[in-house]
Parts: sequence; structure tokens; C-alpha cells
Amino acid sequence: MEQNQQPGANQRLTNMGGIVTRVLAVFGFIAIIGIGMWGSISIASGVPGAFSSLASAFVSLTSVFVPANEAVTLSIPSMNVTSGTPFVLSWTNTNQSGSGSYTFRYDCADGVYFTSPAPSGTDANVYCNVPFNFLNSNNAISLTPFSTTNRFIDVTIYIDYTPNGASKPTVTGKAAITIENDSLSTSPSAVATSTPAQTQPTQTQPRITTTAGPMTTQTFPLNGSGTVTQFSNPNGQVDLVSRVIEVGIITPNGTFISSSTPSLGALTGGNRVAVHFAIENDGTKTSPQFVFNAVLPTLPINIFTSPTQRSLAPGDRIEYTLGFDSFDPSGTGTFVINADPSGSINEQNKANNILRYTITTTR
Repeated sequence: MEQNQQPGANQRLTNMGGIVTRVLAVFGFIAIIGIGMWGSISIASGVPGAFSSLASAFVSLTSVFVPANEAVTLSIPSMNVTSGTPFVLSWTNTNQSGSGSYTFRYDCADGVYFTSPAPSGTDANVYCNVPFNFLNSNNAISLTPFSTTNRFIDVTIYIDYTPNGASKPTVTGKAAITIENDSLSTSPSAVATSTPAQTQPTQTQPRITTTAGPMTTQTFPLNGSGTVTQFSNPNGQVDLVSRVIEVGIITPNGTFISSSTPSLGALTGGNRVAVHFAIENDGTKTSPQFVFNAVLPTLPINIFTSPTQRSLAPGDRIEYTLGFDSFDPSGTGTFVINADPSGSINEQNKANNILRYTITTTR
């Protein structure tokens, strides 16, 4: 009888041993998880900001595509305009990239200013070298030129186009005009007084009759090569080039304020250091889609990898504005762009894919 009961006892002992083993395994697994969680917490607390800095360093990335053959062409009834007499400046935007807005500006010149009708019905003063916003109607603006010092003076005028979502103009059209003021019969330099008792007679400047020639305009890509190639050569080469356009501060509402030495003191209320840069295809063949990396001058250093970017035909470019915080407290940092960091695109020149740009801030 005892021999018949022995196998049952052994089986019960075996089953109990298995249960104990499984229980110990569960407790051991729980212990491992607990140790791992404790270790992670200890590491995070021992390196303050190690994880949060990566999230806070990259704040915003905006991009605008600019086709190679986009051009703003200005049109004026005559190259010569009369001081105090309104004229209409119109323009066309060939191959316009989406919707956007236009601004007018002109170079400063002695005694020259413009006015333009405002929505209120009054004339608004247009100041030199300051972009003038106006209510665009059929790509035209009414302007009244004034020359208060010279009978004839040349002035360069501009129309800048800014696509929606861009912080800066991407295409500019310009033309040179001559403002004539017939009431100024003498040139200021033609009258000279040596003493109060002796005055040289004034000399009348002869009127110069000119015939208006064809309007000349130019389009200037921002900081680009200016090469405009409309067709892709299947036997050509892709050449991606990285360029920094400007640095500055970007506000929480997306306004970019250019500054060669951004102030760290201005990094309050959500303001952040920002870099306005471009990646352009200077080659003769359309590029495949690509990504880029940006090394940010933060502390610690962080690397941003972009989403996949669209193909670029020859001469096409994409302009970016990248904003970030946690700038290197030393006040100087290096911003690095690397187009196609994996090297998957066949290019003869890879050196210009990478650009290192030193940013110096002020206190």
C-alpha cells in the first residue's frame, strides 16, 4: 500500500515546486521593473533637463516653396514722372507660388518722398526704405512722387512679394524712374555766395527732353545664385546648396525680427532665436525628395531632423525659418545645416550641402 501512494506524493511535491517557481518568477519580474523605474528616475533627476531640453529646443519650423521662374515685373506708363502728379504702378507675378501680399518701397534720395491714397480717403506718406503696406487691387498702386530739391533725380522703386506663411519677401521686382520738377529751374549747386555783398548770378539749368524707353525690371532671389533653369536635364546633376539668409528673433505670433546679433535679453515672453535659411537646387536635374538635419546651438546641443521635403527642380528653393530656445549661455553657438545627411542623392558636390554658421548674441 505504501508503494502505491508514493507516486501521488511525489506528484504533489512536484506541482507545489512548480507553483513556487512561478510565484518567485513573478515577484522577480516585478522587482526588475521596479529597479528599472527607479534607475530611470534617478538618471533623470541626476541630469536635470536632459529630456525636457530636447522638446523645448526646437520650437517652430515654417517653410515656403519658391519656384525657379517666379518673377515680379513692374510696369509704368513712362520712365519719367512729374513731381506732384499721380501715376499708377502695376505689375505681374509670373508663376506665382500660392497666395500672398505685396509691399512697395523705394531707395532714399535727396528731397524725394511719395504719397499714396489710404482707405480713409486721405494721402498716406510713404517713407523711404520702409515697406509700405497697401490695399492691393488688381496688382496696382497709385503713387504721387515729390522732388523738393532737384529738378531731375533718379529713384529706384520696388515691389516685394511675400507668400502667406512666409516671414520675408521671396521675390522682388524693381525699376528705376526719374522724377522731374519743372518749378525747380536752378540746381542748388549752381548758386554760390562768397560774401553777403557779392553774389554770383543764378544759372538756369536747361530743360532736358528725354524719350521714355522700355521699362527694365529684374528679379532677385533672396541670397540665391540667381540661376533660373526651367527644365530638368535627365543627364544632368542635382546640386543641393544650403544658405543662411539671416538670423534674428521670432515672436510667439510668428513675426521674424532680423538681427545680426540677437539679444538674449529679448528671449522673454515666448521670443526665441531663429534662423532664416534656404535649401536650393543649383544643379541641372530635378532632385528627389530629401530631408535635412539642423544642429541647434543649444545647451545641450540638439539635432533636428526635418520631415521629408518636396523635390526641387533646377533653380527651385525652399526657405525655412527655424526657431529654438535654450541658446548656449556662452553667447556664441554654431548652427549647422546638412541637406541630405544620409547621402542618398547622387551629387558631384556634397560639400555645399553642409553649412556651418556662427551665431553671436548680446546680453
